[in-house]
Amino acid sequence: MLKLPILLAAGLVLSGCAGGTHEGGPAPGAPGESLDTVLSHADSAMRDGDYEEAARAYEQALQRSPDHPAATANLATCYLRLRTVLKAQDLLTSYLGRHPDDPAARLVLARVWLRQGDLDRAAEALREVVRVKPDVLLAQYNLGFIAYRSRHYEEAEQHLRAAIALQPDHVESYYTLGLTLKATGRVDGAIASFEKVLTLEPNHVGAHFNLASAYARAGRMKEAQREQTAYGDLSGRSKAHEEQATRVATTMVKAIQLVNERKYPEALAEYQTLAERYPDYAPIRLEVGRLQVRLGQRREALETLQKATALDPKLSEPHYLLAGLYREAGDAAAADRELQIFARLEVIPEGKSAY
Repeated sequence: MLKLPILLAAGLVLSGCAGGTHEGGPAPGAPGESLDTVLSHADSAMRDGDYEEAARAYEQALQRSPDHPAATANLATCYLRLRTVLKAQDLLTSYLGRHPDDPAARLVLARVWLRQGDLDRAAEALREVVRVKPDVLLAQYNLGFIAYRSRHYEEAEQHLRAAIALQPDHVESYYTLGLTLKATGRVDGAIASFEKVLTLEPNHVGAHFNLASAYARAGRMKEAQREQTAYGDLSGRSKAHEEQATRVATTMVKAIQLVNERKYPEALAEYQTLAERYPDYAPIRLEVGRLQVRLGQRREALETLQKATALDPKLSEPHYLLAGLYREAGDAAAADRELQIFARLEVIPEGKSAY
C-alpha cells in the first residue's frame, strides 16, 4: 500500500508554527547542514508530536528542495494540526499543480476541503487518489462516507465494500455500509453490517442504536428491545464522558499555555497533576506521554501511553507515539503492530459518521 505522510490525522493541536527547538536534537537549518539532516530532524519532531518544530524544519527542507514530496505532504499535515488550514491549502494546490499524480499530497488536500466543509472538492480529491492508488483505505472509506452523506448510495456501497476488502476489520466502513443499506431499505444487509460492527467493537453506540431500529423493521422485537437497552446504557456513559471532557477542558488552560510557551517541564507537571485528578481520562495521559517523549523520558512515556490506550482503545495517537518508542528500542515487530492499530483507528476525523 501507499506510504502516506508520517501523520495523517490525530486529535491534538498547538497554536502557531514558528520558533523553538525540538528537545530531541539541534535546530535544523545551520549553514552546510544537509537536506537529509533537516528532514531527519523534521521527521523526529513529528514522531514526537512537536508539530510546530516539525513544520519549521519541513519549511526549511522545502527551501532547499521546493518540490520534495514527503516534506510537502508532511508540512501540510502539520499546518492542519496547527489549524492553519489556508496555509495547507495554498501549499498543496501549488504543489499539485506541478505534480497532479501525487496521491499522498492529494489525500491531505482532501482533509483541507473536509475541514472547510466542502464535500464536493473533498470527493474530487479522493477520487484522484483512488485513480492513482486504489488500495488506500482512507480514500475508499471517506469516498464512501461522503457518498452516503450526499445520498449517492450506490457509489457509497461501492467504496465502502472496497474499504472492507482492504481492511476486513475496519469498524467505520461496516458501520457506514450498514447506514447505507438501511437507507435503501435493505434491512437484512444492514443488520448484518451492524452486527459485524458489534463483533469488532461491542460498545459502538451508533451500531446499537441503528441495530435496534433495523431489528424493529424486521419484526424482531425482542432483539430490538435488547439493543435499545444497550444503547440507553452506553449513551448515558457517552453523555457522562462528554460532560467530563467539558469539565476537564476548563482546567487545561494553564497546561496548554505552558506548552505554547515551551515550558515543557512545567507543562508536564501540570498535566501530571490533572492526570491524578482525572485518572480515567485518556487524553490527559496522551499529553503526559507526549511531553515525556519530548523531554527524553522514554521509559515513563511508554508506560503512560500504554495506559492511555487501555483507557480509550479508540484514541489513535498514543499508538503512533508508541510505535516510535518501540522503533527506537529496536522492537520492530511491536512498532509495526502499533502502526497497524493506528492505521485502523485513523480515519479523516472530519469524515467520521454519526448515528
